[in-house]
Amino acid sequence: MNTVTTLRAPISVLGKGKGLGVAAALLLCGALAAVPWFSNFGTQRLMVEIFTVFSIALAWNLLAGYGGLVVVGHQMFVGVGAYALFALSNKLQLNPWMMLPLAGIATGLFGAVSAYPMFRLRGAHFAVGTWVVAEMLRILTLNNEWLGAGGGMPLEALSTFDRWTRNAGVYWAALVVGAGTLVVARTILRGRLGLALMSVRDSEAAAEASGVSVRRAKLMLWIIAGSLTGLAGAVAYMNTLQVTPDATFSLNWSAAAIFIAVLGGIGTLEGPTLGTLVYFLLRESFASYGSWYFIGLGSLAIVTMVFAPGGARSLITRKWPVDPFGVRRDMPRP
Repeated sequence: MNTVTTLRAPISVLGKGKGLGVAAALLLCGALAAVPWFSNFGTQRLMVEIFTVFSIALAWNLLAGYGGLVVVGHQMFVGVGAYALFALSNKLQLNPWMMLPLAGIATGLFGAVSAYPMFRLRGAHFAVGTWVVAEMLRILTLNNEWLGAGGGMPLEALSTFDRWTRNAGVYWAALVVGAGTLVVARTILRGRLGLALMSVRDSEAAAEASGVSVRRAKLMLWIIAGSLTGLAGAVAYMNTLQVTPDATFSLNWSAAAIFIAVLGGIGTLEGPTLGTLVYFLLRESFASYGSWYFIGLGSLAIVTMVFAPGGARSLITRKWPVDPFGVRRDMPRP
């Protein structure tokens, strides 16, 4: 009797903790969904930027932190997703919110096609290769009149909506993309693909020797991360109503994603969350200092890599070994 009680008690406690976590997440999502009724347009636009940058950083973190795919040209997915949405909505005169799934699919297809040449490269060559692809796409778009060439194109399909509906709709789309990216990432890491990716990250040779299809695992991650980034990029430029080659294929997207992942902790789900909060807190507080602001960001990144290679998350877990998303894997106990 005592043995049965001992075994069942932790299961009950875990069940309650999981239920409370789900309830808290739903309550938070409900509160965030109500923001358009209680805030101004400026706050909504800032929140859209936070959600989309978080999604892009989390997708980059999945590639680098779990798949070992360090991408310097991550902005290529942002540009493909944004241009796919604008082109489909403008040329077909269809509701842009209905076109968002197609923008994600288009980016995923681009990821599948680009994987063949990219996966033939390794290490630094792969990282630089992704940047080269992004630059090629920027130049091609810059010289494509159908896509607006250097001047880009506005999102004409949104002109029929009033300002409140347009801003609220974009905000809700960004919220769904941000929360959806987190759910997809957690689902991946708790499944077989996540286990395969962690083994590949730790030792690709050992993973192959254990029967893991390394190429297949990386390909699936590449396509999924590309689709999530494309969706985030599409919503980010719905927020500005204008897309241009120099902005969408800008290296700033990759720089922000890398900074956030390094600051929060690469190879974790908590890392991009903490990194995004710190990044926007610093930006909103010190962006008015001009070039000193960028010097400060760079210095902070260097200090973090030297004294806390695991990012802000490692500073927290040193005292409190928390795992809020439940993706940590432990060895089975007898």
